[in-house]
Amino acid sequence: MHKVYSSSYASSNSISMLPAEPKIFHGRDAEVTHILQLFRQESPRIAILGAGGMGKTSLSKAVLHHHEIATKYHANRFFIACDGSINKVELASVIGAHLGLKPGKDLTKAVLRNLASAPPTLLILDNIETLWDPVESRKETEEFLSLLTDIPTLALLITMRGAERPSKVQWTRPFLLPLQPLPREAAQKMFLDIADDNHSMEEVNQVLT
Repeated sequence: MHKVYSSSYASSNSISMLPAEPKIFHGRDAEVTHILQLFRQESPRIAILGAGGMGKTSLSKAVLHHHEIATKYHANRFFIACDGSINKVELASVIGAHLGLKPGKDLTKAVLRNLASAPPTLLILDNIETLWDPVESRKETEEFLSLLTDIPTLALLITMRGAERPSKVQWTRPFLLPLQPLPREAAQKMFLDIADDNHSMEEVNQVLT
């Protein structure tokens, strides 16, 4: 169970740490370009969708570290892994911990107040399907996302499995299409980067088929 935090802690006590930029990243130039174009709008709301293993998290981390995004949001970039949270209260507690908020019973309002008073901020919620897929927690998850997107200075990017975006959010258009498998050349480069170059291309293609 995650600890819960409230708003009286100074942000200097934040536990937030950005994940590393992906070192092996191929074949998503079009998606990165599309997302950067959306970020040129005011406080975009973007969903990266797709089946498991398509590279949604890697794409979000590549965007997180892109020089345009780093320049725009500086230290106000937060990457929240949602797969350890089972409901809205736990998610709010994790966000609160990254914001440096003090323990409390339910940090939903404190998180919203903190983000509303902050400079332009980017919040990435990775694997939010953990909260959205279960029917019993879907409604409160969508309501929380809706409240987050009511904050005009907050850019929201989520990653989740599937091809359906949570409702109650006005997602920025044009929508990013669900991620498809990498093109063959990019998949080959990915394989060789992960393994080594002591494989014939015929062997690599057999693995990728």
